[in-house]
Amino acid sequence: MKKGFTLVELLAVIIILGVIALITYPIIDKSIKNSKQQALDRTIDSIEEAAYKYSVENDIGYSIEYKALQLSDLVSKGFLKENITNPVTNEQMQGCVLYRWDDPNNQYIFEYNEECEVPLFPGSLINILLTQYSEGNTTGLVKDSTNSNLYYYTGTNEQVSNNFLWYGGHQWRVLEFDTSAKTLTLITQQPLTAISPASAGWESEEAYNNSYINTWLNSYFWNSLDSSIQATIQDTTFNIGIYTDVDEITTTKKVGLLDEDQYKRAGDGTTGQNSFLDIKNYFWLGNRNSSSRVRNVHFNGDTGYTSSSSSYGVRAVIKISDITITGGDGTLASNYQVANKATNTNNVQVGEYINVPYSGDDNACGSDNMCTFRVVSKDEDSIKVVLNGLLPTESEYGGSVTITTSHTIYTPLNTFANGISNTYRYTENKTFYIGDYPYNYPNVANYEDVQDEILEANVGLPTVGEMFSGNDIDMRSTKTFVDVNTIENPTASSYYWLMNRYSSSNVRRVDDNGDLNISSVSNATGVRAVIYLKSGTSAITFTGGEGTPNSPYTLQ
Repeated sequence: MKKGFTLVELLAVIIILGVIALITYPIIDKSIKNSKQQALDRTIDSIEEAAYKYSVENDIGYSIEYKALQLSDLVSKGFLKENITNPVTNEQMQGCVLYRWDDPNNQYIFEYNEECEVPLFPGSLINILLTQYSEGNTTGLVKDSTNSNLYYYTGTNEQVSNNFLWYGGHQWRVLEFDTSAKTLTLITQQPLTAISPASAGWESEEAYNNSYINTWLNSYFWNSLDSSIQATIQDTTFNIGIYTDVDEITTTKKVGLLDEDQYKRAGDGTTGQNSFLDIKNYFWLGNRNSSSRVRNVHFNGDTGYTSSSSSYGVRAVIKISDITITGGDGTLASNYQVANKATNTNNVQVGEYINVPYSGDDNACGSDNMCTFRVVSKDEDSIKVVLNGLLPTESEYGGSVTITTSHTIYTPLNTFANGISNTYRYTENKTFYIGDYPYNYPNVANYEDVQDEILEANVGLPTVGEMFSGNDIDMRSTKTFVDVNTIENPTASSYYWLMNRYSSSNVRRVDDNGDLNISSVSNATGVRAVIYLKSGTSAITFTGGEGTPNSPYTLQ
């Protein structure tokens, strides 16, 4: 006689089976989900492959920004079968394939996107800027009335707040762009230096070409730019005629100056005051007023003229080919940017910012004990950097007008330099140019004249004609063209010392209006330190940052 299972045995079997099910279900479920996901991945691969085949047989263009290719287009052209189902949801696949030309890798990138959302970045700067335009704009981004391909900016900083570009170590404002030529015209937001422009107001192209300011722009400044930046800069015709007829004389250069009409166009057409180009700082324009005077913008924003012996700010103007933007929103605090970061002090670009640890006890670099510097120049074993701001207290120059390392000014300079670790600081002596830079109208000084005398030291002050030897840090209580949060001790002084004499009794200094002023050696004035950091075979690696004012490269 066969015996059946008892109730207890049946319950035991059921419990065991339940435990097995509890153990195996997640494994089986995960396996099923993985299988479905793998099937979805293969489906997406086939969709992107169909887009690739479509691109081979059709001219879709070399677009550096993302564009969308609808799935329905791929179906209608026979590159994709109808009613492709999502293996995960069992619903019909929707959306499109996003594509763009990846120039560095010389290939197209195809990415399936279910929502068909075209990302802003990376993208053409021109196309990004075009999103700011609305038909009938009278301020902000405006279309030129005589050239439908030309767009330019006009208005106040409130009306033009999103045309800032961080490029090649400098902060630029976009002046205009041409959608047909795919070019953009830029002007530096900050003055890059302050010098006397010429021996006289230029009355011919040859006279302008021989001017000090043209040499500075197309030799000194041009040579400071990375070759990758130089490759994007186009030859440009600059208007250098008399201010009432700016194109009376023209010249074709890589780098030039803003003309009076361009400056006024940024305002109401008759004045540029309070426009986005008005930085409340003296700077030169590209036009003469007479045979002895050159046009400029005053600290109040109005245009005027002065002797070519005066030493005002220099703002470079360039025209570049369209570039790919990878981030930022175009504001002062978040400039449009390109994907071009340095990894160490060897490949840093002139103009970029670096945060360096500081161990001094004078609070020279704030509570974070990180000093922000800006790269002035590079050589084979070091990079010259200038403090992006001032030391906390003013100091007398001391001694004679010819500076030595025994001068009073060297007490705070040495104290500060000793607060920078030798791990980072190049401590061997370097050459500082300490020659005089007079105002001897009509015998105007060339910025290179200061090189006839030298001082050997490992710390010093900015030199006339050097990059960032003007009011690029904007030393007023109300900042107009820099972000105050990026400046060390922004209210320490309205002036700072330079290395150069003015006369037998006075020394050059930079004032808050952008002029090269003068002062007795016994006066107390702001101190802007210049040191050298290691590079070459002793290159220092950056641990973070992007090299911009708001995100400097970091040394830890």
